Amino acid sequence: MTDFRTLAVRVLSGPATVVVFCLLFVPFVLGVFDARLMTPLAAPGYTVMLAMTAVGSRLVSYDLWIYWVPFLAACYAVAVAAGGLYYGFRLAR
Repeated sequence: MTDFRTLAVRVLSGPATVVVFCLLFVPFVLGVFDARLMTPLAAPGYTVMLAMTAVGSRLVSYDLWIYWVPFLAACYAVAVAAGGLYYGFRLAR
């Protein structure tokens, strides 16, 4: 039986969460620095940034560089949700 604290630590910083975060963040950032490195792996991160830009531009009009901090937070939130689902399914088995 896994206690709540161990499960919370796994969900917030476990390997599944780190892998999903890296898959969202790293290919997109590499593509921003050099367009030749923009691969199809950057599509999920690009989708997160596109959704944030569409919503953010409706609320306030900031320069694009200001969206990086919320982009990091959104990638981490998606990674935590995916990690939570992974560890939830794994615990249920």
